[in-house]
Amino acid sequence: MLLAPDNAVKQLIRSLSPSWLASLNLQYEHSDIGTVLKRSLHEGPLRVQKALYPEGEEISHTVILHPPAGIAGGDRLDIKVGLGAGSHVVLSTPSATKWYKSFKNPAAQDIEFDLAQDAKLDWLPQENLFFKGADAKILTKLNLQSSSSFIGWDAAMLGRHASSEEWSKGRVHMRNQIYRDGKLLWIENGQIDAEDRHYKSLPQIGSWPVFSTLWAVGPACSSALAESISPMMPWTDALRAGATYLPQGVLLVRAVSNDIEMTRNWMIDMWSTLRPQVHGVPAQPLRLWAS
Repeated sequence: MLLAPDNAVKQLIRSLSPSWLASLNLQYEHSDIGTVLKRSLHEGPLRVQKALYPEGEEISHTVILHPPAGIAGGDRLDIKVGLGAGSHVVLSTPSATKWYKSFKNPAAQDIEFDLAQDAKLDWLPQENLFFKGADAKILTKLNLQSSSSFIGWDAAMLGRHASSEEWSKGRVHMRNQIYRDGKLLWIENGQIDAEDRHYKSLPQIGSWPVFSTLWAVGPACSSALAESISPMMPWTDALRAGATYLPQGVLLVRAVSNDIEMTRNWMIDMWSTLRPQVHGVPAQPLRLWAS
């Protein structure tokens, strides 16, 4: 009979492994003093320092830290975040997530958010930067209740253009799932292969090295909200965007660009516009955006 290894054996196995295996489990609750981080469990190089309250006690801000500052082949990050009823949380990352060349095994990141009734979440990570040769699998799953709301984004840049590195080799698989009351609202599977001759075709992402998606879900999301932000959709040689409302109550805003900083600033503008409508609170830029 095989016995499960104890913690000491697990640490030994992990120390001998060339890959980083990390997990983070956060649980927030709303109490008489506002939103509090009730539980923070981590394993490996993935953690948070402490909850901050730049907007007052009702909204808890937390920065997720990954000390290695990059994800290599074989690495796996597993993040689970739960929000109790009535809580409001802002989650972010301090810098871009770098996906390095994968020599053999793909790297993976799984993120799952669970929101109880009347919970609000702003998921505002820095962009993903995929190096030449990266092989990445990224899953984001969102579980909502009927009265909870969410605004989040995901931005990516293929290659290191500041170093004149073209993304000529590598694969990225991104899957997003949104559920409300256990029912699937939206699922999207995206597979980008640098060696696929069709990946730069117009039905995919064309010649743009930067692409992003912002999604908003909640009772206030509607076709009228999508129409109200349509004048903010740029269509230039550097940045192009469009907004779509799905009947299931999901608002999608997509963009392609040749400049990641321009894309980031535009997404911040979009979030600033949508937050009062979706969450019912004014937008306050994060301090780390100015650093």
